[in-house]
Formats: sequence, structure tokens, C-alpha cells
Amino acid sequence: MRYGILADVHGKPEALQKALRLLQDVDRIVFLGDVPGYRDIEGMPECLQALAAEGALAVRGNCDAYMLAHRRPPEIAASLWDYYAAWPEEIMEGDLLFVHGGPRDPLHERVNGEEAAWRNFRVRDFSICFHGHEHRVTAFASRDDGDVETVRLPETGLYTLEAKSRYIIGVGSVGKPKDERRGSVVLFDDYKRLLRVERFSID
Repeated sequence: MRYGILADVHGKPEALQKALRLLQDVDRIVFLGDVPGYRDIEGMPECLQALAAEGALAVRGNCDAYMLAHRRPPEIAASLWDYYAAWPEEIMEGDLLFVHGGPRDPLHERVNGEEAAWRNFRVRDFSICFHGHEHRVTAFASRDDGDVETVRLPETGLYTLEAKSRYIIGVGSVGKPKDERRGSVVLFDDYKRLLRVERFSID
């Protein structure tokens, strides 16, 4: 399966369209949460419509949970709201875990260093966890001996994930990146265990 993985749109439909154009050749698009801006709905209907049109598999993020705790805004169609409300907090496909925050807390966890990664490797049985929330592209590996180390993903080209290691991978942000001024998506082939980060300019 070839996955296209993205997260944290935060009400930026133009950035989302750029991200989706990079994922045209994948078998499945997975969105790791946070459609709205920070407690507002600007751009949210367009973003939900785009994700629904692509048939994206999606999990909810902390900002989504906040929005869904309130009544449907009139600007969002009932059918789109139903699609949105059906998003779970996590998805497990085989040994792949998809969440917004992290394995310990799918909504709010911060996997922002080796110690945090170590704590998250301990709580769940998975081979690779993909997450958002940090708005940075990050990767941590748990080796055979239990050591956890930071993995430097290449700016261009493919990275092969070792079969005997476990990984927690942050896919960055579509609409509000914090590691640089470009948005990011991750492409992953689970059969070949090949991963590539793609960047794109955002306004």
C-alpha cells in the first residue's frame, strides 16, 4: 500500500490543494487531524470538502475535538459535518498506527524528543506510528536493544525504514509549519518500507 499522509491544515484550503496534488499517485490518503484554524471556521468547509472528495481516511485532532464539542456551524453542510464527526481518535492498519498526538494520548501528546518518544514506544504495540500536532517533520527509532534515537530524514529522496526497528514519525503541517516556511506531506510504501518527505510553498 502506498500512503500519502498529511496533517494540520488549520483552515488553509489553498495549502491543502497543493498538498493533495503531491499525493495523486498514492493508494490511500490519510489525514492526521486539525482541519480548523485556532477556534474559528475560516476555510474549514472547503478543507472538509476537499478531504471528503479524496476519500481520505482521517483521525481527529485536538482542534477537531474542540469543534465537534459544539453545534454544527451553519456554514458547514450537514453531510460534511457527519463525515467529520465520524473521524475516530486513532486508526490501526496492520502494524501501522495513525494518530494526531501520539500513542499515549491520540489527541494531545507531544512527541518532541527522544525521551517523549521512549515513553510512547512503551505504551503500544506498533511498528510505525505516524502523527501530526507538532507541526514539524520528525522521526524517532526504537532499536533492537531498546535504545531510542533521532532519525534525520533526508530533505530529498527516499529513506528506508529498517525492518527490525520501530518508528514514530511526525509528518509536519500543511497549513502552519513550524520547522520551516514550507508545508509538508509524507509518502510511505509499507511493502518496501520506503518513506519520502515532500515540501511545498505556502502563502
